[in-house]
Amino acid sequence: MLLTFDDGYIDHYTNVFPILRLEGIPAFFSMPGRILAERRVLDVNKIHFVLASLPVGELLPMVMERLDHYRGKEFEIPPNEVLYRKLAAESRFDPPEVIFIKRLLQAELEETLRNRIVDELFRACVPLPEEAFAKELYMSYDQVRLMRQEGMDFGIHGYDHYWMNRLTPQALDRDVALALEVFGGIVDPKRWICCYPYGSCSDDVIRLIRKRGAAAGVTTEADRALPCVHDRFRLPRYDTNDFPPKTARPL
Repeated sequence: MLLTFDDGYIDHYTNVFPILRLEGIPAFFSMPGRILAERRVLDVNKIHFVLASLPVGELLPMVMERLDHYRGKEFEIPPNEVLYRKLAAESRFDPPEVIFIKRLLQAELEETLRNRIVDELFRACVPLPEEAFAKELYMSYDQVRLMRQEGMDFGIHGYDHYWMNRLTPQALDRDVALALEVFGGIVDPKRWICCYPYGSCSDDVIRLIRKRGAAAGVTTEADRALPCVHDRFRLPRYDTNDFPPKTARPL
């Protein structure tokens, strides 16, 4: 069994790492390079905290208002109802309204526009300077280096936490190259594991990361990984949300 931890949150260092070290359990960690290089809050986490700050019934009209505000001025944006029909869907963990907001602001809109809207929503909902918030949220390079020295393994999770399968080949290559540069001395550039952000792998992504030295890749598909069955670049894994809490089990 291999335990994997994504995104580089500080509790991986303060809570998880001490237990792993005490029990002698190795684990695999991956985090976007931007966290270490720039100490900025990733858009994916800004979206998470915005969603946590407001009921979705209040947040959804705010998102729609931002779309109306920018439509036809600097950006070509489809009608709100068209976007909603396209993106809103049930998922294992979220209702359609939440999935709509996540997909819209993670990938659907043009990058400049989605970054702008995410920043506006984040500033409205989170009353802290971004740099201070990032320091409280993520691990530092020194912490990562110590964990590596103590036997923990690290992989590449992109630089900006983009959907890799939606990037152009040039943009994907740049994203991976930047991540490898940031993790120099932590990750072996000739033999590393890719943790696809959002599980966003494809044949084209796999071809490119293999050229960049990747030896394997882990997805978000919920299943037990069997090396004799699964492609080593499409290894599934279970999310903790796939397991019921102990309190939910019958006594």
